[in-house]
Amino acid sequence: MPVEGDPEELRQRYLDALYGHVEGWRLKAEADFAQEPFESELGELVADPVYSAFGLAVPEYMLIRLMGRMSISVGRRLGELHDKPLREVVATRFGLPMGAVSPKLKGLELDLALRFAELADPDDANFIRTEAAAVGVNVPVDAQGLGIEVRYNFNPNDSARIRKDVDMASHVQAAGLEPVYLVFSSMSPRLEDAVPRLERAGWKFLHGADAGAFAARVLGLDFGEVLREAKPLIVKRIGEVMEAILGSYAFRTATSHADRVTDG
Repeated sequence: MPVEGDPEELRQRYLDALYGHVEGWRLKAEADFAQEPFESELGELVADPVYSAFGLAVPEYMLIRLMGRMSISVGRRLGELHDKPLREVVATRFGLPMGAVSPKLKGLELDLALRFAELADPDDANFIRTEAAAVGVNVPVDAQGLGIEVRYNFNPNDSARIRKDVDMASHVQAAGLEPVYLVFSSMSPRLEDAVPRLERAGWKFLHGADAGAFAARVLGLDFGEVLREAKPLIVKRIGEVMEAILGSYAFRTATSHADRVTDG
């Protein structure tokens, strides 16, 4: 069985990171949607002949730009909340140094590597094989371990990352590892485009609940359980983020301008 770290300490670290990201969104909203940056960037749009010609040098479009950046920040931080904690959990759970958990293969960093020969307990390899099979990943007899990539979701502008992951699949296989790809979101916009291409490259895909089950049983971190515990406080703090946006100078200015245009 895996080496057990302090599960309470690991859980608390994950919660602290989670709450820290939500607080980061609130601070970002307060800073980005404030009067000075809003008016400064709107002035740049007004001075740009293309944006002005297309009628985009207006507060409403400026608000759209800010909301788009906020959405990107949310997606990025959700991704960090899945891959970084798993590295620490895997290192603790299987007695591995961090360098072994996230090695570089041909110059590309793999999110997680579980090389059977490097695991602290000789029985860990059988444990991983058994638990992986229970969630649909059959590890070949000749595989020397698992090579795992972790994503929260696929975004529409992820073409470069997808090309990198195609290359990574061959590097993982060359290292004797079985490629496993975890996508935790069940509503990723690029799944239909990306998954067949990456599966042809050699990845075994698990997404949504299947990815969560793999992380809980094989890697030792049940994201769903922790999120259920944290949900009341997260919802409260997300409400504060929304209040910061809806009460901001940027939002008030854009909606006021839109109302005047409609009335006019």
